[in-house]
Amino acid sequence: MKILVTGSAGFLGGHVARHLVGSGHEVKGFDAAPSSDTAYESVIGDLLDTESVTSAAEGVDAVCHLGAIGDVYLAAEQPQLAAAVNVVGSSNVAIAAAEAGAKVVYASTWEVYGEPEYQPIDEDHPTSPDHPYNITKLAGEQLLLASDRLQGVPVTALRIGTAYGRGLRPNSVFRIFIDRARAGEPITIQGDGSQGRQFTYAADIASAFELACRSDAHSIAMNIVAPEVISIKELAELVVERFPTDLTFGEARPGDVPSALVSPALAEKILGWRAVTQFETGLGHLLEDESDVT
Repeated sequence: MKILVTGSAGFLGGHVARHLVGSGHEVKGFDAAPSSDTAYESVIGDLLDTESVTSAAEGVDAVCHLGAIGDVYLAAEQPQLAAAVNVVGSSNVAIAAAEAGAKVVYASTWEVYGEPEYQPIDEDHPTSPDHPYNITKLAGEQLLLASDRLQGVPVTALRIGTAYGRGLRPNSVFRIFIDRARAGEPITIQGDGSQGRQFTYAADIASAFELACRSDAHSIAMNIVAPEVISIKELAELVVERFPTDLTFGEARPGDVPSALVSPALAEKILGWRAVTQFETGLGHLLEDESDVT
């Protein structure tokens, strides 16, 4: 298949692009930032430029749409930017895919559910986002799914668990904890550390994108999460086991997403997908990889 990956210069977009290349697909990357990866063609462009997106999508069979304001801190500081890129940008992807006759696989987030009304959370759970990041990600998802119903653009939305792996942003909790511990500085946990996350390894997420591209399923959203729930305190303790340092506790972070147990059962049923990387294994790769901790 010929596949366009938006956000290919970013953390998760890069993982998806490289996985697709390794699986034999012809990949084109699209990002506002240049990419140093030579395994696939890269196009520099802006998601807000309809013509640029449409041109990049010409002749492709699928678009893996990961381009976004994915930094929750930046989305909170500049909600207007998050709205433009995550909502208008997704609308432009829908237009481009319609012209190309391509399927769209959209990187949504489990955070669209908000406060759990029941657990485990399945795809029928109400969505109630409460932060500029997850509000705009849900809006992008809904726009794309509407294009499936109204314009016949096949769309699959993947509501992704908290991703980790090589190439994380410096302000991710993994990088903050690992970098500080390696430097012998104390790790500070925001709140009591009991908040749980289904940390999902980037390679597992990338495989879900490929399966969704190949699948005939569309007009659907699916949870892509690892089954394990790991608390922030457990993460910190595992890092400290490897790089001994002090653990301290600070004020809870305003707007932090509540703990929730999210079910990946539908993705296994529809795509045959399941996360295969145990958390301690994935974390071990980060702890061992010099490039991720310097």
